[in-house]
Order: sequence, then C-alpha cells, then structure tokens
Amino acid sequence: MNMRLIKQFILLIFFLLMSSCSFYSLKGTIPAHIKNICISPIINKSMDQEVVDFLDDKLNQLILDQNILEIVNYDNADSKLDITVIEVLDIPYTISQGDQFEKVDEWKFLIKTNVVWSDFQKGEILFNINVSEWGIYGDSIDISNDGIDNDGDGFIDSNDSDEIGAPRDTAKLIAINKIADKISTKIISTW
Repeated sequence: MNMRLIKQFILLIFFLLMSSCSFYSLKGTIPAHIKNICISPIINKSMDQEVVDFLDDKLNQLILDQNILEIVNYDNADSKLDITVIEVLDIPYTISQGDQFEKVDEWKFLIKTNVVWSDFQKGEILFNINVSEWGIYGDSIDISNDGIDNDGDGFIDSNDSDEIGAPRDTAKLIAINKIADKISTKIISTW
C-alpha cells in the first residue's frame, strides 16, 4: 500500500510539473506589470538615414511577429525603448597586396547603437546596453556569389538564404537584422 501511495505521489508531482511548463511563454520572463512598449523614434548620430529607417521597421516587425509586447503610443505605454545609432562604419576587413598598393578585398559594415529600455510604472531603467553588429561584403556585383560568409553563420552564397543582392546593401541588412534580434532577445531575457 505504501508503494501505491508513493507511485501516486510521483505521478501527481510529474503532472504538476508538466502542466506548469505548458503555460510557459516568452512573455513569462518580462516583468508582469509590463504589457506593452513604446518604441521612440530612433536617434541618428550617423550619416546613414537608411540604417535608422530599416532598423525601426525590422525591430517593430520582430516585436510584433514574436508577440513579445504590444506596441503602443507614448501616452499608453508601460515601458519605452530608446535607440540611438551612434556610428555606421565601412572598415577594411581583409587586405591584399596589389601591384603597387594594398587593396581592400572585404569590408566590414559596422553599426554601433545604444539601447535603453525604461519601466514607466516603477521609474527604472531595465537595461542600458551598447549593441554593435556587422556584415561583411566584397567587391563583387552580387553578394550571392562572392565566396564570403557575410554574416558569420558558417554558410556562404547559395547555402545562405540572406546573401542576396548588392553587397553593401545586404551587409547593411545583415547588421540591422542582428541588432534587432539582439534587442528583442535582451527584452525577453531581462527578468
């Protein structure tokens, strides 16, 4: 009889654990009182307005698609996300010796940002982080046949779904996508 009681107890514990896990969602890690977010217009300290526009679009879409928080206007917000694009750079990445001068074979498109997420209800800053990301491009006409791992994921050219189009433009989009992913991941993992 004791054995039967132990088995029922174990079964009950197992059932409770499994049912509590079934209610887990990404929103479970965000503070319970924060139901929505206001994304402020991105401040641009760079000379590249396109980066700001693309980052704003990508981040809004990612937050909506992942159902992280409802995006609302400032007056109705529980929290606010402020992003500043600090710098956008094209940096020589690989250099080779030409006939008379060194030649840049690959460029790193680098975006540096500062991201602050504020809790309006508690008057606290939930995080204040710097996020920098990059994409690599060469001098080919199409990034899909440049032989470069443009985003550092271990895949190149036709084996990589995001290596399509003009090299610098694609490197820019790769960097923007990485930044948006890091920001959404940081929001989810804050608590």
